[in-house]
Amino acid sequence: MYLASVELMQKQTGRKAIVVLSDGVDRGSKKNIDQAIESAQRANTVVYSILYEGEEGYGDGGGWGRGGMGGPWGRRGGSYPRPQEERPDGKKVLERISKETGGRMFKVSRKEKVDQIYQQIEDELRNQYNLGYTPDNAGGNSDYHKIHLATTQKDLVVQARDGYYGSKPLDDSGK
Repeated sequence: MYLASVELMQKQTGRKAIVVLSDGVDRGSKKNIDQAIESAQRANTVVYSILYEGEEGYGDGGGWGRGGMGGPWGRRGGSYPRPQEERPDGKKVLERISKETGGRMFKVSRKEKVDQIYQQIEDELRNQYNLGYTPDNAGGNSDYHKIHLATTQKDLVVQARDGYYGSKPLDDSGK
């Protein structure tokens, strides 16, 4: 997410979105979650997260373990139990990323398949309004500024990020 924001999205114009399909568990990133969120915010990029976890993602109930080589270690004819390890709550991680960038988090399930989720994201992006304003101190201040957007109409849904960074962009070193 960090590299996509800094190397790709920051250079784009118009509305920008990243879709992350993950179990939400970091496996060796060089940047932490705060840096990844900040890079997306500075690039004015909305992040939609798709939580793909459990049996659907790990093979015992459909997914990685079916077809091909089968099982997590490439053996046919069954899978081995995975060792239990302390894992962060991937759902909370993805919820945070999406909330703080103005996106939404979805969860793959038997009722809601990946292709249905992608269709929801596509529909949502087509039906959004983009609001903008110029703050009083529009100079090059690169600090984070909190915002709150609300509507008085009960039937409308407001989906917005919590704030924004000033105009100073991040470079590849994260500064």
